[in-house]
Amino acid sequence: MFCQKCGASNDDGATFCSACGASLNQPAGSPSQGPMPSSPPSYNQMSVQRKNPIIAALLGLFFGVGYLYLGSKKILSIPTVLFVIIAFIVYIALGIFTFGLLELVVAILLAYDCYVKAKGQRGILSAEPEYLYGKPMT
Repeated sequence: MFCQKCGASNDDGATFCSACGASLNQPAGSPSQGPMPSSPPSYNQMSVQRKNPIIAALLGLFFGVGYLYLGSKKILSIPTVLFVIIAFIVYIALGIFTFGLLELVVAILLAYDCYVKAKGQRGILSAEPEYLYGKPMT
């Protein structure tokens, strides 16, 4: 059974949606609330929309840790933890060679990207969310 509100797959006997909590019982003959989604939800329809954008942005200032807060599985097609480690190394290199100026620019860009993603928009960097329909992706 699919939720009429968010399109998540639920058990046939479920009363409420496991993803959004909407009631799955609709009286017979009543029109549906909208068309069923024809494709999997995009990044903005997933669990990250429940995250606080300010916290995501503040954590994004520190080597992109905001992506871990948002639950991203991959950033730029590499695992998020590896991305954070690489970002840390890049921060050090940029800090040494540019007296911290480019480091600040990169930190602001990562913070902005985390903020935008937490608000449910696409953002600058490509990211693969960890959760699809409220369940971990395999």
